[in-house]
Amino acid sequence: MTDFEKKIIEELKLALEYQEPTGDYAQWLMGISLPRVVERKNNQLVITARVVVKTSDSDYVDGMDIAFSLEPIIDPNYYQNNPDYHGGSIEDSQPWLKKHGKVILEQMDNPFEMVSLKDLSMDELNQIENNFDESRCSK
Repeated sequence: MTDFEKKIIEELKLALEYQEPTGDYAQWLMGISLPRVVERKNNQLVITARVVVKTSDSDYVDGMDIAFSLEPIIDPNYYQNNPDYHGGSIEDSQPWLKKHGKVILEQMDNPFEMVSLKDLSMDELNQIENNFDESRCSK
C-alpha cells in the first residue's frame, strides 16, 4: 500500500468513523476503492475514492464517491451530497465498490466493538490465556 493510499484511508477514517462514548452506536469504513485513472478537474489532478460505510444499528450499508486532490485533501463538501449507494446489503456493496477500482480497505467487522469475556467459550478463553502466557515468556 502506498503512502498516498494510507493518507486517504487516514483522512476518511477521521471524517467518517465514529463511536458514541457509551459504545451503543458506531460508524466505520467497511471498504474503500480507488480508480486506476486520475482525473483533471479545475486544473487540479483529482482521484475519487469509492467508500462504503457501515453502522452498528443496521444490516445495510451506504456508499459514496468522495473526491481528493492529489495532496491528498478530502473534498470539504462531501457530506452535502446524498449517498450514491444507499441502504444496500453488504454483499451487494462489494461489486459496487470493486467496480470503481482497486480496493485499499476492507473491514467487515466493527472496529470499535469490544468482546465481552462472558461471551467467549472456555476454549476461546484458554487460547487467550495461552497467548498471553507465551507473550510474557518471550520477553
